[in-house]
Amino acid sequence: MRISRIRIVNFANFERLDVVTGDSIVVVGENKAGKSNFIRALQLVLDPGLSERDRHLGLDDFWDGLGEDKLGATVEVFVELTDFTDDPRLMAHLCDCVVEPGPPMVARLTYRFQPKARLEGDPEGLADYEYVIFGGSDPDMAVGGVVRRMLPMDIQEALRDTEKDLANWRRSPLRPLIEELMTSVDDDAREAIQTAVNNAQAGVEALDEVGEVAERIGERLVALAGPQHAVPISLGVAPTQIDALLRGLRILIDGGARGIGEASLGTANLIFLALKCLELDRLVEEGQRDHTFFAVEEPEAHLHPHVQRLVYRYFLEAGTVANDGDAGANLTTILTTHSPHVASVSPIRSIVLLRHDVDAGGSTGISAAEAPLEERDIADLQRYIDVNRGELFFARGMILVEGEAERFLLPAFAVALDMPLDVLGISVCSVGGTNFKPYAQLLGSDGPDIPHVVLTDLDPNGDRPVRARRRIIELLRLVEDDGGPDKLDDKDLFARASEHGYFVNGSTLEFELFDAGMGEAMMAVVEGEMRLSPDRRRAFERWIEDPDTLDEGKLMRWVERIGKGRFAQSLSRHVSAEICPDYIRSALEHIRDAVS
Repeated sequence: MRISRIRIVNFANFERLDVVTGDSIVVVGENKAGKSNFIRALQLVLDPGLSERDRHLGLDDFWDGLGEDKLGATVEVFVELTDFTDDPRLMAHLCDCVVEPGPPMVARLTYRFQPKARLEGDPEGLADYEYVIFGGSDPDMAVGGVVRRMLPMDIQEALRDTEKDLANWRRSPLRPLIEELMTSVDDDAREAIQTAVNNAQAGVEALDEVGEVAERIGERLVALAGPQHAVPISLGVAPTQIDALLRGLRILIDGGARGIGEASLGTANLIFLALKCLELDRLVEEGQRDHTFFAVEEPEAHLHPHVQRLVYRYFLEAGTVANDGDAGANLTTILTTHSPHVASVSPIRSIVLLRHDVDAGGSTGISAAEAPLEERDIADLQRYIDVNRGELFFARGMILVEGEAERFLLPAFAVALDMPLDVLGISVCSVGGTNFKPYAQLLGSDGPDIPHVVLTDLDPNGDRPVRARRRIIELLRLVEDDGGPDKLDDKDLFARASEHGYFVNGSTLEFELFDAGMGEAMMAVVEGEMRLSPDRRRAFERWIEDPDTLDEGKLMRWVERIGKGRFAQSLSRHVSAEICPDYIRSALEHIRDAVS
């Protein structure tokens, strides 16, 4: 089973959020975009641990954009579920909640906070409000606590006090494991343990020094409260009752040398998550629930980037790889994160991007599950989205370029033009080639709708059409409906493309830089990397004096010998606003205006 759609109306940041979701849900967004409120909205529907008081909202829980008109408004959250028809128990829970018979069959659970049904007139306060949780489309089809207990939502909050939670017997995820241990220890083992504990206790109590300390404590207790209120005091290494002893078990690390309180924060969080996963598996195996919606807020806290990816990969795969009856198949994972590392392992269709929209007076959200991508495109994007490219889900704007050379030079030119990309929230993404189409589809209005520009080389092709023509036509077909870009000549085609943020140079990057006036800087880089001979240096100087004499083939051989990325990295120290190629300047201005 999985969540296929989430709708939130008039709650917290959200006036109206309606997103289609994939097998798992990874919620990304900047601070104050509403990630925690997104999780809280789901709790209103699914969390059996949420109290009646918490489900009865306050005025602060209404969408702020309602202003003084909050009384009378209705808050609604619904969750649609699908892929449950092969499980008879899930079918039994959800048969009365179906809104689409399918295939696939879709069930809906709705939370609604509204003026009381029998209220006469307008509500005068929250005492005139009530909440209802119902299935399907009929508000009278109430969903009781049984469904929420069998299909519950568990929350793992961010930056929790792991040591405190593990020490709290009632809340500790270690508790069910120890309770299971207590019932599995047979009588002979209990007797042997009890004897060993009693002997150890007696040996400690027999020490005169231990007895003296206990006596001093007892005397001071009598002095403070009198003999009627004092209790007998003794010192021992552990409780003598076997069950109390087992309840006192604690997680130790480093071969038992240290307790969890001495572990790093990252290690403690990992241990807690491992225990929580074991607890969720046990609850399903014992039939106490049939499915779990497990929400984890920012599990990357205090974790090394490699460990972040491992943790996210585990949770994201938990509900999809277990098709052989494993409890993991009964798990839907919902993650929130600030880390671009999650994007490197997240299924593309799992991403839900939240943004704070000043004009809308709240937050908006778009799901990548709705992006019009073919399976081949998804496979390509999944391979190419590494940690750096993962930033595209967190950026306010994206610059898509062909390779590492542009990735080094674009930020340097942006600083020279007083458009620092980090300040603007813009990232540069190298697609490792010229296949820009799937990236533009992913970022476009049918997906997360992130402003973006494309910079590509003209790539002359002798007497045949320039190679850039085909890739630009493909991009224009994504944003125009008239279907006519292929009928335009190159000049008009590239002019129209620039209106949409697709920019083509006059040849290739290196020649554009040379023509813009960076010849001397390029010679200095080549000379520093290759130690130009006097003849080669004179040749370079002639090219600078008369650009028409440039031997493009020889220049590119030198650049490739150094390595395009290394060459561009060294050259980036020499950029300036005066020698910025026009297509780069235009692209930077376009994306700056788009995010401003």
